[in-house]
Amino acid sequence: MQNVRQEFLKKISKSRPITKKIILIAPDHFSQNQQQININNENWNLSTGYIKFGELNLNLLVNNSLLKNDHAVYNPLADLKTYFPRATIYPILIGQKVSFSSLNSLLSNLESVCHFDCLLVASVDFSHYLPATLAQVHDTHTLKILNNFDFNSFNNIEVDSPQSLYILSKFSQNKSARKFNLFAHTNSGFITGNPDIETTTHVFAYYTRGYSTPVYTNTAVSTPIFLDRSKNQITLGDRFFYGVDEFSIDPSLDFVVATVTTSSQIVKSYLPIKDNLFIRGEEKQKLIKNYFDIIPNDQNLTKDYFWGKLIYDRK
Repeated sequence: MQNVRQEFLKKISKSRPITKKIILIAPDHFSQNQQQININNENWNLSTGYIKFGELNLNLLVNNSLLKNDHAVYNPLADLKTYFPRATIYPILIGQKVSFSSLNSLLSNLESVCHFDCLLVASVDFSHYLPATLAQVHDTHTLKILNNFDFNSFNNIEVDSPQSLYILSKFSQNKSARKFNLFAHTNSGFITGNPDIETTTHVFAYYTRGYSTPVYTNTAVSTPIFLDRSKNQITLGDRFFYGVDEFSIDPSLDFVVATVTTSSQIVKSYLPIKDNLFIRGEEKQKLIKNYFDIIPNDQNLTKDYFWGKLIYDRK
């Protein structure tokens, strides 16, 4: 993961020879008050060197210890210093319950101080705690929203900080950087070849001047009728219920079915479930095989038993 981040920042630094400021926005992971925004005003002495922070006079709360202990800030610092050695860094932690409507004043202030020599960076984890195939569906939904500047849908994406991505996208749009460029997209489940582990996914992307081609994918999750949201917030996690265009009930299956529909394919991922928990291992593979084997073979259908996917070619 660190290697990917380094290659990504190396690429960005080559296209930005003059970068004097880096504004680093990230989610507040640990504060008891998740409805506030905090900044740092102390310099740090890291093992890789001295990090000089600056103040932007944004009239925000100062909490140096909070920022110093949040991995969303300290994880990318060494690489930012390596590839932008002359830049002053301005970290901002945004509470995960900060309303989107309240972000407009911060956005306006950032636009007034961040110009051609300034880089706005969002340090945000994407999907968490879900099997790889479901995380992939959630990320497809998020990437579509980032590409299409669909600001009305940011409150339904499955990431650590929709607020940070909202600010980044709004800032880019207002600066006429309307082309979304995907550098890399990683999924720990696919990297390890494990369909059962709880994954973490990461997206490395950037906006440039120009326009993106609109994305028209549709993402949906169909769940068994006995799946109860109040119970699954404890077992599956609340993140399960975000990150798609549609949720529906299918009483005929004991599977969670996550679907991505594009102009060329329909990909359905099947996740067996019992007692509000995902089934894993050999039992899961057996249930998927038994179900897939009763589906008639077709030249336009590919059955991926290991990952539990049915892939329909629409052409």
